[in-house]
Amino acid sequence: MEKKKVDWLKLKKLEQKPEEKYVTVTMPESSYRAFNCMIDYPITGWHERDETAMGRAEWNKELYPLPEAYRRREGTPRGKIMGYTLEDCAFYPGVKHKYWIYTPAQYDGKTPADLILFLDGQMHIAPVLGKQPPMKDGRRRIMSDLLEEVPADGEVVLPADTNNVTDLLDNLIADGKIPLTIAVFLTPGYPGPGEPVYGTGKGVTNRSVEYDTVSDWFARFVAEEFLPLALEGYAITANPMGHSVVGLSSSGIAGFATAWYDNHLFGNVILGSPSFGNIRGGNIWPSVIRTTDEKKNLRTCMCVGKYDADIIFGDWILADRDVASALNYRDYDFRLIINEMGHSLTFLKYMIPQALAWFYHGEDVCEEHCTVIRPYPLVTELK
Repeated sequence: MEKKKVDWLKLKKLEQKPEEKYVTVTMPESSYRAFNCMIDYPITGWHERDETAMGRAEWNKELYPLPEAYRRREGTPRGKIMGYTLEDCAFYPGVKHKYWIYTPAQYDGKTPADLILFLDGQMHIAPVLGKQPPMKDGRRRIMSDLLEEVPADGEVVLPADTNNVTDLLDNLIADGKIPLTIAVFLTPGYPGPGEPVYGTGKGVTNRSVEYDTVSDWFARFVAEEFLPLALEGYAITANPMGHSVVGLSSSGIAGFATAWYDNHLFGNVILGSPSFGNIRGGNIWPSVIRTTDEKKNLRTCMCVGKYDADIIFGDWILADRDVASALNYRDYDFRLIINEMGHSLTFLKYMIPQALAWFYHGEDVCEEHCTVIRPYPLVTELK
């Protein structure tokens, strides 16, 4: 497929695909002994206890009712959602991706709009997927197992009672709470080797390869191949602080990597229970952040549940707090919201309007039923 260009992207030269089994990083010699990053070891220890841990996602969800801004309002201009399929790509040959583009009703094609990229986009265009996927062969089928079944051709009309993020965007734009914003919802690719977390989707989904691998490869796919194609003809603001990327779990760590490696594109990240555990080396991120002298234009709003994943790949609360600590060490502005739930899309949706209010208006996030970790002074002397 011929690559299409968008002026606001600074395209880079496509280089050789990195070796998938290893990650090369530069760290102080003193860190070597403490660092263990096994990328493609066989996952044979996925236990029932891990399934139970992932099953705590919706604990205490009654504490976090969905904000009214998600409710569709009569008289509010409604944006349009169009679905597409990228049949192949240079970065992941033989792999398809589906995506949807939300265009607000007020967009005239000339006035530059801000941008939000939703990774795991199928989770946010939820009605086309229906209920929680059923179990199969004693394993949970997850959303990315069903990518072949997701309709993504032509206009998508969502029911009024779905509390969808596009209704949220309609309301926030109409109320002047966020600027004119284009939203892109991108699925992980398929087919692929499957999900190591659940041991499902073998030969079906490329999600873990794209999202969990610690390298700039997925970020470059987004910046150099996908967005130039998807956003051809759209007027998008050039300021990265007007561009946000949203992700949950593995797409959360991928969202962070996308903003980190292509910081000229994305200045804001919104992450739900990001997988900074050792699925494919994600536990390296605190060291990467701490040892990178170049300061990024980056604001991070992320959440993790008090009852989040504590599985063979690590403890998500410890992993996400370690990333927050590294961001603090390097003087980044961040919020880590520790809530009373588990590994949950529900709380991410609850947090999105708060994160946008922080990014655009400096309004801090809500602390009700939450513990919020913000930048704090480092201890420099004994008092």
